[in-house]
Amino acid sequence: MTKHLFAAVVLAGASVAAAAGPIYRCGKTYSQTPCPNGTLVDAADPRTAAQRAQAKREVAREKRLAAQMESDRRAREAASAASQAGTAGPAASAAAPARAPARKRTHRRAASSLGVVVLTPSPNQPKP
Repeated sequence: MTKHLFAAVVLAGASVAAAAGPIYRCGKTYSQTPCPNGTLVDAADPRTAAQRAQAKREVAREKRLAAQMESDRRAREAASAASQAGTAGPAASAAAPARAPARKRTHRRAASSLGVVVLTPSPNQPKP
């Protein structure tokens, strides 16, 4: 019985592939009608019926997962928009750490003969 079922499934798959007809590659395009210098393309699906069914189940599972992920994302965005509705500025600026005040730049000038380092203000810095 299972051999007959398997044979029926294989024949059904073969008839679907045969119904599509031959495919020819004509340069950079594909066609079902022969063309000059065209080559016949083997477009048969080499998977078994069980493999095709498994692939369909996997696609359906991924679609459900994608829909769930989209629903979760929309819920998070709605919650975030509702919580930020009363704020005047972007939330990122409130979370940014305060910067330390800039220090006065100094140059190091080494006294070659004494081995002493002298710190002087930069010439382009304004005097206080």
